[in-house]
Amino acid sequence: MMPDTPAPSSSLRTRLRDATGDAHRQLDDAMAQLKLTDRRDYALFLRIQYAARIGVEAWLTRHAPSDLVPPPQCPAIATDLAAMGEPLPLEQPRFDQATDSDALGVAWVLAGSSLGNRAMLADLKKSGTGDLPTAFLGNADMAAFWHDFRPRIDDYADTADGAIRSAHRTFAHFSAIAAAYLPNGAQ
Repeated sequence: MMPDTPAPSSSLRTRLRDATGDAHRQLDDAMAQLKLTDRRDYALFLRIQYAARIGVEAWLTRHAPSDLVPPPQCPAIATDLAAMGEPLPLEQPRFDQATDSDALGVAWVLAGSSLGNRAMLADLKKSGTGDLPTAFLGNADMAAFWHDFRPRIDDYADTADGAIRSAHRTFAHFSAIAAAYLPNGAQ
C-alpha cells in the first residue's frame, strides 16, 4: 500500500486528512508568514482568502448538490476588508474541477477551514487585538455547516479517490494564490 493511501476501512474524513496532510501543511506553513495581529498582514490574509474562495464558492454553487455547498464566506471577508478600508482583490481566479462528483472533497476543504478560523479567532482575542474585524473568522454559518457535514464524511469510505483528488486540487488552488500574494511565496 502506498504511504498516502490509508486503509480502505477508514472513514472518508480520515482518508481525506491523511491523503492531503502534506498539501494542508504546505498551505499552513505559507500562511504562517503572516502575523494576523498586524493590521497589514491581516488585510493580506483576508485578500488571499477572498481571492482563493471566490472561484471555489462559484464553482460549488454551479456544480455541487445543494447539501455540498457550504455557506459563502466571501461576503464576510468583503465586510472585514471594507471595515479596514481595504479593497477587494482585483484578480479573482477561476476554479475548475473535472466532474461534479469532486464536490465532496472541495466542500471538505472549505468546511474544515472553519476549524482553523476558530483557532485564529481565539488567538486574535488572546492577543488583545480587538480592533480587527472578524466577520469571516467568527462566521458561525460555516461552523454549523461543518457540524452537519461531518457525519457524512465520518462514514465508511469504500472509495474516496475523486474526493481526494478534488481536495488536492483545492489545496493547490489556495497555495497558488497564497504564493502570488505572499512576499516569500508559498514555499
